[in-house]
Amino acid sequence: MILILIHVKVLSSMNSLVYEKTFILRIVWYHFSMVKKSVKKIKTRAQMAMPETMMAEVTKMGSKNLTAYYTPMMIVLLIVASFYIGRLSAQVEGLKKAQGTTAPAPVAANPNAAPERKLDVASLKVRARKFGLDGNKFDQCLDGGTTAARVSVEQKEGADLGVSGTPSFFINGVMLVGAQPQSSFEAVIDAELKDGSGDKAALALGEAGKRVKLNLTPGYVSGEKNAKIKVVEFTDFECPFCERAFPTMTAIMQKYAGKISLEYKSFPLSFHASAQKAAEAALCAGEQGKFWEMHDDMFSQAQ
Repeated sequence: MILILIHVKVLSSMNSLVYEKTFILRIVWYHFSMVKKSVKKIKTRAQMAMPETMMAEVTKMGSKNLTAYYTPMMIVLLIVASFYIGRLSAQVEGLKKAQGTTAPAPVAANPNAAPERKLDVASLKVRARKFGLDGNKFDQCLDGGTTAARVSVEQKEGADLGVSGTPSFFINGVMLVGAQPQSSFEAVIDAELKDGSGDKAALALGEAGKRVKLNLTPGYVSGEKNAKIKVVEFTDFECPFCERAFPTMTAIMQKYAGKISLEYKSFPLSFHASAQKAAEAALCAGEQGKFWEMHDDMFSQAQ
């Protein structure tokens, strides 16, 4: 009896939704079962010590006494259990209502997050006009998909070379994948300038370390066309890693000025909704002599 009340009291003081009404009834039934088992054991021991006729009389009397004793006790226990069940139910309902009406805490904005770059078609047209382009001509080029075929050709060239993600670079035919630190590019470039061992330097960085022959259609090139170091970049304007690699390549071009060239190749990824049109827009701007201006502007933040 005392154990039951302790269990019920503990449960009633808890506000957790985990405890349900039926659990208290199970506790009551558990303790009642334990009492019955104890009585059964006593009865078994008595049978071993008493004659059968005497045991029958004792059992009959005991059954009446047990019924007379346990019936009111069970009634009392059920009344107590019902009281605490009602109390617990009220607490549970209160918690449910509180959870339903409590407004979620607002998510704080990250002040250090980079502003989103706008690359939808309307924004691309606004960008183009900053460079003095013929707006109507640019719009017709972009809306008509004039440069879409060229984008597809460059994508296929990249896929044939093993490009599957962006950015992917080929430094004199040695592949370097991802927005790697400037030191990684410098290691390969310095090895190439020293003794043409850029492939070994790339291998030391965890790359495949293989040199492939590039036979690509002419693209837009920045820097010396006959430079000793020729870098080809397959990129996606919407790719955040390409955006991260942009200032790195800008620094590389400045450091090795006169010794390096950078050639752009389109490789818009299918899961980037604006990448295809952004690639087309860069080529449309290129038809009016403003490819690199459009290229750099699209990789600039908050524009």
